[in-house]
Amino acid sequence: MRIIGEFDLDQIKVTVFKMNERISLKFEYNLLEQTYKFRDGSGISNMEDIRNYCSQNTMTQVKEIFKNMAESRSSALSSLINTSEDEFEIII
Repeated sequence: MRIIGEFDLDQIKVTVFKMNERISLKFEYNLLEQTYKFRDGSGISNMEDIRNYCSQNTMTQVKEIFKNMAESRSSALSSLINTSEDEFEIII
């Protein structure tokens, strides 16, 4: 797998990989990432196609998914912390 390009859009790092005639598009924001994979013949074959794919509408959807991911991660961590507190006896 090799990196064929990268750029930033609205605080989101976009990295484009190519391997075996497939292109992977990775979005990174804070400690979260999303990866979209495209097979040969999907209409995505070069950096120009990737930039066109990353339209305002697509980036709005990507940001919404990041928001949902962050909320899910936070909720799961909160549950984990609350559960682990209940495991120990109360010491006075």
